[in-house]
Amino acid sequence: MKKLTKSEEERSQLSSGKELPIVLVHGTMGKSEDWSRVVEQLSKSRSVIRPDYAERIAGRNPAKALAIKDLADEVVVAVKAKGKQRFDLVGNSLGAAVATCIAAEYPELVRSLVLVSGFSRGSDPRLSLQFKLWLRLVSSDKTAFSQLLLVNGLSPAYFSAFDEPTLDGIIENFIASTDWRPVEEIIRVDLGLDVREYAKRIKNPTLLITAKHDQIVPPTYSENLVPNAKTIQLDSGHLIFLEKPVDLASAILSFCQTQAGARS
Repeated sequence: MKKLTKSEEERSQLSSGKELPIVLVHGTMGKSEDWSRVVEQLSKSRSVIRPDYAERIAGRNPAKALAIKDLADEVVVAVKAKGKQRFDLVGNSLGAAVATCIAAEYPELVRSLVLVSGFSRGSDPRLSLQFKLWLRLVSSDKTAFSQLLLVNGLSPAYFSAFDEPTLDGIIENFIASTDWRPVEEIIRVDLGLDVREYAKRIKNPTLLITAKHDQIVPPTYSENLVPNAKTIQLDSGHLIFLEKPVDLASAILSFCQTQAGARS
């Protein structure tokens, strides 16, 4: 059998849909491990790449302020390092803004786009106040910051299943396991981002997933984020990957497979 050249392999990846990976992009305080329970479902039928852009920027020179394009470029470089030239792209929260930028700037790489709890601009008064509070607590009281994320990130029903010692353990583990070096920089990206112009340029098939009980990015912020996008809502808080990993994976797979069938 004739071995394909590199350019032929790239063209094959661009034209073939069924073997494309799903790329998962985490949110502000996230890391690649956040997707673990979702990946358990996705990996039954698809390969998955989950770049950790927070880890990649942790040692950078902070002289230049980060922008959403910087995070998008980090994700693209990480995926291309895996030898992939085309993929289905999923972004959560800030990761949805990163994914929006990627789809606009690198449309040839993205077959389909799934934005989970996305928002278009950090200068919105409610979101801006929230991110400024995060900045204050990150530098002054990491325990209070972590408590706030849990209270606002989980739905009341899911939250009620935990007793106080369990919650204390979750918070202690979160504080200990988090690399806090890039956190303030990334929250400042939240504050300064505006992806509305990127969103207008998106032609890729897009699905918007919102969470009914989301208090960090309420569902209204995802409405009309990308023109002509399909929308679904899950019965969850903001941390859908924790509360509803099976439902989230099912929605992602269903949408991506529809695009594979349409373009294969």
